[in-house]
Amino acid sequence: MKLLEGKKAIVLGASSGIGWAIAERFAEHGADVIVAARRVGNLERLADAIGGTAMRCDGRDHDDLKALADAALAKWGTLDVAVNSAGVVRGALIRDITPEDLRAVADIQYFGFIYFMKHMGNALAASGGGSLINITSTTAISVPTGLTPYSAAKAAINFATKIAAREYGPDQVRVNAVAPTFVPTAMNNYGGGTPIDDARVELAPDNPTAQGFIEQTPLGRVTTVDDCADVTLAVASDLFGDITGQVIPVDGGNHLLRLPETRRR
Repeated sequence: MKLLEGKKAIVLGASSGIGWAIAERFAEHGADVIVAARRVGNLERLADAIGGTAMRCDGRDHDDLKALADAALAKWGTLDVAVNSAGVVRGALIRDITPEDLRAVADIQYFGFIYFMKHMGNALAASGGGSLINITSTTAISVPTGLTPYSAAKAAINFATKIAAREYGPDQVRVNAVAPTFVPTAMNNYGGGTPIDDARVELAPDNPTAQGFIEQTPLGRVTTVDDCADVTLAVASDLFGDITGQVIPVDGGNHLLRLPETRRR
C-alpha cells in the first residue's frame, strides 16, 4: 500500500542524510516531491533518482522559504505535506559558548524553522489542510551537556510545534515533530563510520560512538536514517490523521535513559 499516493510534498534539507532518506521514502509511497536545500548538485541527483523537482532554498531565509511554498502552489495548485529537515550541529559547554555558535544554529534551527512553519502552514491551509513535520532531536527531550546551542534551539521548536498545531488546527493542518537521536549520516560522517551513500553511514560493531548509544538505548541498536524516514512517512500519511502537536522520538527508547555525556575537560 502506498501511503502518499497522489500527495504533493516538500522536503527541505534533502541534500543528504535524514532529509534525503525522507524524500526517497515519500517518492516510493507515491508522492510528488520538491526537494530543497542550498546544495543544488546533490539535490539534482536526488531529484533525478526519485522523479522529483530540485529547488535551491536557504532554510535560514524568510523570503527563500516563501518562494519555496509559492513554487509548490504554482506547480501543483496544492500542497499536502511539508517537512523541514534542515540543520547544523554546534556543540559547546555553556561556559565556552560564543556568539558565533549560537547564531550559526539559531539562524536555521530557530528562525528558519519558524519561517518554515509560517509559509508552509499558510500554503497547507490554503490547500485545505495537510501535514507539517519538523525534524528536531531527542537532545531537546533529554538534558544533555555540551550541546546547548543545538539542543536548546531544537527544544524551542518542539514547543513552537505545539503552538503551531493549535493555531493551524482550524485549517486542518496537522503540525508534529519527529525527534531522532544520534543517527549516522553521510553529511558529516557523524560517528566515524563508512559512507554508503548520500544518506547512510555504516558503523562497525565496535564503533565507540555506536556503543555509547547502544548502552543507553533500551532496544540496544543504533537508529538509522531509514528509521527516521519510516516514522516521518507515517506521520505525513492519513494514518496519523487525528494526531497533531506531538513530538515523536525515534531513538529506540534512548530518551528514557540518557545521552552519552560530554564531560568537562
